[in-house]
Amino acid sequence: MTTHKERVLMALNHEQPDRNPMDLGGRQTTLSVIAYENLKKLLNLSSLPTRVMAHTWQTSYIDDVVLEKFDIDTRHIRPSSKVNDAIGVHLSLPENNNTFVDEWGITRQVVGDYANLTGHPLRTASIEDLENFTWPDPAHDYDFKGIREPARKLYEENEYALVGCLGSPGNIFEQAWYLRGLEEFMKDLIRNRDFAHALMQRVLAVRKRNVKLYLDEVGEFIDVVQLADDLAGQDNLLISPKTYQTLIKPYQLELCEYVRSMTRAKIYYHSCGAIAPLLDELIDIGIEILNPVQVAANHMDTRDLKQRYGNKLSFWGAIDTFEALPNGSISDVRAEVQKRITDLGTGGGYVMGPVHNICGDVPAENVVSMYEAGLEYRLS
Repeated sequence: MTTHKERVLMALNHEQPDRNPMDLGGRQTTLSVIAYENLKKLLNLSSLPTRVMAHTWQTSYIDDVVLEKFDIDTRHIRPSSKVNDAIGVHLSLPENNNTFVDEWGITRQVVGDYANLTGHPLRTASIEDLENFTWPDPAHDYDFKGIREPARKLYEENEYALVGCLGSPGNIFEQAWYLRGLEEFMKDLIRNRDFAHALMQRVLAVRKRNVKLYLDEVGEFIDVVQLADDLAGQDNLLISPKTYQTLIKPYQLELCEYVRSMTRAKIYYHSCGAIAPLLDELIDIGIEILNPVQVAANHMDTRDLKQRYGNKLSFWGAIDTFEALPNGSISDVRAEVQKRITDLGTGGGYVMGPVHNICGDVPAENVVSMYEAGLEYRLS
């Protein structure tokens, strides 16, 4: 009988498993706190605690009883966040109006399912100011020692595919504009490139330290390691391909090569939006798995992506969170699952999950229907 781990690894090696593997509970494939509360109520599991994965994203950990109910094939190895705990205390104070400052000094305000960026600490900074900025230390922000034994136990049990979440998303371009402000950083990329390079070099240094601290503990156990850096919007790339090639790609390449030097795990890369024009570039830096496959964005037709890149990339996600899950009927959701498995999973190469974290506007019945359909549907 095929194990969950074997099923995922077969798919990622472009082999056809017994059924398409499924993911739930990761950084980009979990439920918001609101959505999880709704799901637990539907499943008569309201007594389960809701543990906040990231206050920054208003996401929740998914309890094993739910993962087992849906026969999920993955388990995520994520260090606990000391920052997350501190933010939780901060948010519990009503006078703070759900506003907090994260470990990078960025001000955020929680509204509904998301913590919006409201203050950028380096908006008016010069290169000289970067020397005096208080850069975060992942060793201070995350408990990396605490993940080794749970990861070892799961690895030795050999039942599930283990997905590595560094704690941080590993982003460079995004984190730079979070610090600077999107408008200012876009201008930097055109007319203030010395500053843009200096800022990304600083961010990269933090990300590489994070990678080392994490992979020193669990690099031998995990099957997949996650990186993320949004480079596209709904309609187009956020930057031109040339800007990516000359300014952003060298930093992402260095990070990927550093990851590759420390683990055999396949590299999963998350970018929302119409990312298709950069897929050859991402393959060139060593990306093996594309997430989330934002099917509602331009140029992200799943059949076309499979035909063009199915021999070089695996796909992870793709169940539409823009229309099908929030607004579709149960039959619509089932049809969506069947389409994506057919388009992306034929011949292997696909792990099913939502395009992004499932928010409170998605009926809990549709979440159940998505995973039930994934269990039932078989490619002929």
